[in-house]
Amino acid sequence: MKALSIGSFDSFWKVALVAGGIVAWSLPVWNVVVNPYQIFNPTFSIGDRFSSSTTNERFLKVEYLLNESKQTSPISPEAIIGQINDESPRDNDSGKTLNTTHDAFIVGSSIMGLVDPDLVNRYYLGRHFYNLAFLAAKPDEILATLQVLKRGGTIIKTVVYGLEPVAFTDIKSYGPAYQLHPEAGEQSRQRIIFDYLFAPSLSDGFSRLVTAISGKPSVRYDIEGTGRYYLERYDREIKTDHGAYIRKQFPINAKHVKAPPWIGSRFESFRKLAQWFKDERIDVKFYLNPLHPYIANAYGEGRLVEFKQKIAEIAGQSPIQDCTELLNSVDVNRRFYDYKHFRPVEAQNVIECALNHQ
Repeated sequence: MKALSIGSFDSFWKVALVAGGIVAWSLPVWNVVVNPYQIFNPTFSIGDRFSSSTTNERFLKVEYLLNESKQTSPISPEAIIGQINDESPRDNDSGKTLNTTHDAFIVGSSIMGLVDPDLVNRYYLGRHFYNLAFLAAKPDEILATLQVLKRGGTIIKTVVYGLEPVAFTDIKSYGPAYQLHPEAGEQSRQRIIFDYLFAPSLSDGFSRLVTAISGKPSVRYDIEGTGRYYLERYDREIKTDHGAYIRKQFPINAKHVKAPPWIGSRFESFRKLAQWFKDERIDVKFYLNPLHPYIANAYGEGRLVEFKQKIAEIAGQSPIQDCTELLNSVDVNRRFYDYKHFRPVEAQNVIECALNHQ
């Protein structure tokens, strides 16, 4: 009886160790295969790349631009081979090689992320803009990211930054999809990759699985192109029945809200960013983005005036171009996706308001 008990106990621990090993490795396998944050090699992952709602654009955009800088560096193997093979694009009239490396950037929050860089390029001849905006971007994240790019060899000649008060009052905490690139943070690449391997991503992963199975993403990021993103689910719903979409997104009896107080450290971070632009002699254009009346009412006229004055003083652009009321009209709800984001079809008007007065 005693020997049997010991044998059973030994078998139990063997089974427990095997089961524990399976559980321990199931999470990293899940994160690599489902790849909800799009950090891992797409060869081993399901679904279309950059079509997850939790795609980490903070990481991926910087990674893409740093790789671009390495490939176009005069001393890089890729650039040397390109010169030997003479495969660089040329201007048909002059025969000169065209430089298509990004040297100008759109920055800001998700509102700016919907802007096509071509709309900005036309105001800056000779520049090649990339949309470097992030969801819920804060001034300190923008500064850290631009500094990383500059250290990595990216040339930064011009920056266009559209601002809104939400970025200076938002107290929400964000998860793994908002992790900065390792070069911009305090953790090593190895540590960040390890954290992503064992990230508790069950909810984000199931969302990714549903997207992969349905083939109908809610959002798609053009990381390796323009940098902007597309709200495909919203566009599908608008195409099907715009009226129903408006009733869902903008309920008639929407509860009135009051915006949170200003976060003083955000303005200080913005001051550091503005000073960095001056120190680096980067041509920068600040402006205020359109606000839906619902958001404008949440802040109130007095606070919006205060915000405009603070931004103008820090930016050194007084008066700063104010486009906050640009889209306020009888059919204002048709010009916005939701209370925070104007639709891409309005982007040309917004950019014209922002840049046509410089």
